[in-house]
Amino acid sequence: MQKQDKIKKTKILVVDDEKSIRDFLRLFLKKKGYTNVRTVENGQEALKAIQKEEFNLVLLDVKLPGMDGIELLRQIKKINKDTAVIMITGYPDEKKVKEAMQEGAYDYIIKPFDLFYLELVLLTKIIQLEALRRSKKCL
Repeated sequence: MQKQDKIKKTKILVVDDEKSIRDFLRLFLKKKGYTNVRTVENGQEALKAIQKEEFNLVLLDVKLPGMDGIELLRQIKKINKDTAVIMITGYPDEKKVKEAMQEGAYDYIIKPFDLFYLELVLLTKIIQLEALRRSKKCL
């Protein structure tokens, strides 16, 4: 399988309570060739999904009903520390950014999205994950 095919088969979970954002990100990712994209609307659904299957990357809203995104980030990292998490928010807060990064988030993206930047961040992290997977395989 070619490198580009492996990248496009990356399993991505989108967690956002706004249906329009979930639908937009699913459509955007599909148009970019990502075929394994799942969406959920809250932290509880996200945890259930992550416990059932392994996702390479999670796009995670900071403000969610019930469990907020930072707490969900902590739970995701307990389940699988190698899962890449990119935080997304419409409410930029420097304190939350610092907290998310300290808890293991890869990046923090502000809504409305700069699509070029979003694609760049996704691709960069996916390539890093693939390199990490290969290096572990060689050990």
